[in-house]
Amino acid sequence: MGDIPTKPASITPEFLSSVLGSCVDSVRWTPIGAGLVGDSIRLQIGYGEDATAHLPTNLAAKIPAADATSRSTAVSMQLYEKEVGFYRHVAPHIATRTPKIYFAEHDADSGDFLLLMEDCGPAEQGDQLTSCSLSQAQHAVQELACLHGPTYENAALIDLPFLAPNANVRAFAAAGYPGATDAFLARYAGKMSVDQLDTIRRLGARSDALYNGPAPTGPCVVHGDFRLDNVLFSIKNGREPMVTLDWQTISVGDPLTDLGYFMGAGIGSGLRQASEADLLSAYRRALIANGGPDLDDVRRSEGYARGAIHGVATAVFSAAFVEHNARSEAIFQSMAEGASDLVMELDALRILENSDGS
Repeated sequence: MGDIPTKPASITPEFLSSVLGSCVDSVRWTPIGAGLVGDSIRLQIGYGEDATAHLPTNLAAKIPAADATSRSTAVSMQLYEKEVGFYRHVAPHIATRTPKIYFAEHDADSGDFLLLMEDCGPAEQGDQLTSCSLSQAQHAVQELACLHGPTYENAALIDLPFLAPNANVRAFAAAGYPGATDAFLARYAGKMSVDQLDTIRRLGARSDALYNGPAPTGPCVVHGDFRLDNVLFSIKNGREPMVTLDWQTISVGDPLTDLGYFMGAGIGSGLRQASEADLLSAYRRALIANGGPDLDDVRRSEGYARGAIHGVATAVFSAAFVEHNARSEAIFQSMAEGASDLVMELDALRILENSDGS
């Protein structure tokens, strides 16, 4: 099909005609969302008179970030490769609601990629800064179980090459995390509590244990960035409850790291502290219903604690290496606040044994 279109103007009627198998007369685009490492647009499509019935009049497209720093970070961490790989090889085998895909290609040499997917609007964008209702959080943890259950100990999926740990990515993170911590502490000084900032400092002092220990592994595919900005609620004008987006951070791991990340960095401490037991029980039941194991005492598990730590680390690292604007800075702060609260409650830093920090 030739070069992969990576800019809105290059997604032409001719290109869409070849993808959709029908004559596209026109296409207009508008930006949607505020992705941190990739850009998204909505395509409004016009067809010729002989077009096949039931073709989509709107599609969502995801392309590389226009911001050079964000794109470089995404390419170095294989984010575009992973997301395309997810939609092509994992999504057909899980029960989590994901968008229907019309085109998914990635070029390893250039880092270019394009996803053309179902437009799930009208919908309610999940909002990291305002949290969500308890019923929405309950549905979210159930959808998470719909990923973990079908992939649990499923060798055909967890052995996919693009899910393997990347030593170069881990080395990049290990080298960059101490400096990212210093920058985060300077940027958010006075904006977060003293205890939260001290937790972030203490984690930064343990970066060697965090990134230079054994590569993380586990029995299933994990999302890696499951939080409210990456989901839509009440999709299709309320006909369906939720869809999960942004699969560029998937890997193989412990399912409870996803859960701990969502509970800490995803929904805010207020909702979590009021409803944590209910949400953990909802996840546990849904995991069993989707073919996974019965995971006992979730809150005391190492995986749940590592998920909370991952929430802090993601906020700190993202604040240093992706595009900054008022919303992204507020998102990083929100993630770090919720995740550091959970880290403190769990005494999660205890699991990073190879540390000389205090």
